[in-house]
Amino acid sequence: MPSAIPTTMKAVTLHSYGDAGNLTYEDVPVPTPADGEMLVAVKAASINPIDFKTRNGQGVNRGWEDSVLPVILGWDISGLVVQSKSDKFAEGDEIYSMPRFPAPAGAYAEYITVPAEDAAPKPACLDHIQAASVPLAALTAWQALIDTAGLEAGQHVLVQAAAGGVGHFAVQIAKWRGAHVTGTASARNTDFLREIGVDDIIDYTKTNVADTVSGMDVVFHMLPADMREISWATLKPGGFLISITGPVAEEEASAHGGRGTFVLVRPSGAQLAEIGRLIEDGAIRPTVDAVYPLDAVAEAHAHVEGGHTRGKVVIKIAD
Repeated sequence: MPSAIPTTMKAVTLHSYGDAGNLTYEDVPVPTPADGEMLVAVKAASINPIDFKTRNGQGVNRGWEDSVLPVILGWDISGLVVQSKSDKFAEGDEIYSMPRFPAPAGAYAEYITVPAEDAAPKPACLDHIQAASVPLAALTAWQALIDTAGLEAGQHVLVQAAAGGVGHFAVQIAKWRGAHVTGTASARNTDFLREIGVDDIIDYTKTNVADTVSGMDVVFHMLPADMREISWATLKPGGFLISITGPVAEEEASAHGGRGTFVLVRPSGAQLAEIGRLIEDGAIRPTVDAVYPLDAVAEAHAHVEGGHTRGKVVIKIAD
């Protein structure tokens, strides 16, 4: 390992599943990249709901071996390549990535190893804090609306929880695609939704969405799974419901006269590069709700766990 790279780093480690008090700020060894990977000095990382669900033992950890503990959580990063074992990126390149998901990645740390195929050049118009807010949420929205639903110009799409991390990217991707977008949020986010392009804004605290919205070609359901009846009621016959909060049984979709599926995001450097071009073109812009230091990851988890985040919560790790 080059002398400029330390042997230990600061990280936030989870030693046992449970509440945020189980997150420990400590020194751990700097990881070593394998062939096809880079060692990245992390400038910023971001928090997603899957982070605190996994911390609680109810997330993607259910597919991990118990021996993975202690583990460094987090997937979204933006940073600087300091060592490369790939011909795709060189030392000094600025990249952003959602590596390895749903396997552990280790984003809450000063250094991380990233498979080159999971990374893309950081959009030059974004700083590292903004860039770190993009990968998991934007990839989720892209893979749900573009890859899965095949959203087309002129279609009507309902984005539930439109002001959230995934939601605000979904709105912008759908508008870029040429769709008519209806979005649900509380009244405090009305102006924000209008700014990002929502055509019809529904204040779910005052309006029964199922009584107001109908004829949707696509519904992007990001609410709890037990609230899917509301989303089904808004679909036209044969419409497509996409859930990121639980599996959709074929029998459930058939009973509502539509189609439905669950989407679990996957890493893709190629899609991040495409999203980056849309960011550079001004079609998509990330929104950062709050920024915390690395030693305050527990507080950042509490912020996201509160359920009223506008855009994303980011961890600043280095200048």
